[in-house]
Amino acid sequence: MLAAVLSVALSGCGGGGPPRLVTETVGRGTQAATIIRPDVERRLPVVLFLHGWGATQPRYYRPWLDHLAREGNAVVYPRFQESVAEPPPQVLGNVLAAVRLALARIHRRPGAFVVAGHSAGGALAADYAAIARTARLPVPVAVFSAYPGRRLRGLPFALPEIDPRRIPAATRLVALAGARDRVVGQRPARRLARLAGARRKSLVVVRDPATADHLAPQRADAPARRQFWARLDRLMDTARR
Repeated sequence: MLAAVLSVALSGCGGGGPPRLVTETVGRGTQAATIIRPDVERRLPVVLFLHGWGATQPRYYRPWLDHLAREGNAVVYPRFQESVAEPPPQVLGNVLAAVRLALARIHRRPGAFVVAGHSAGGALAADYAAIARTARLPVPVAVFSAYPGRRLRGLPFALPEIDPRRIPAATRLVALAGARDRVVGQRPARRLARLAGARRKSLVVVRDPATADHLAPQRADAPARRQFWARLDRLMDTARR
């Protein structure tokens, strides 16, 4: 049974102001997902947003998530782990289960589907794209992988990898690596960009000191908005065409 908690965030009142946002949680535990969307009836593009390891609550990225929703997207934010000690082999299955529940609530056939992620979520975004067709879930038009990583210092395990060569050729891939990333480094993003089966793929090495560290995608300052928000917005514009 779906456990749903519905809250309405009033971000503007009619007229030409920002759209009212609806926040809803479906599922339970590690297979729960938060949905943030504009309060409209039409079919919406969907952004599947996969968080970094341990960042289980939307608050870690909330300004960015709200921005995506105000741009006219339904944002799905799965909570795929209870804590940093979650067994990695279970994580992708939790994501897939949460996505099924969320899409049943939004629309089983979204207007467009893009998967974005940061850190562990960036790696999982590629995994999702590689396995979506087999799992009978929407194949993403594009993947946005910011500072992806599968292993953290101090933890004795790593996220398993789905062969990135299984990412469909028609899916567009953008992988970002931070020049000052001391947590996962640049190697995972470079590997993803090199091996991904997508025909249209790009690697961006972020060198701006204001956004080149691992936690930069969690910030909402002007440099982060330019570096991460604007890039994903452009990718969503492409996906809608």
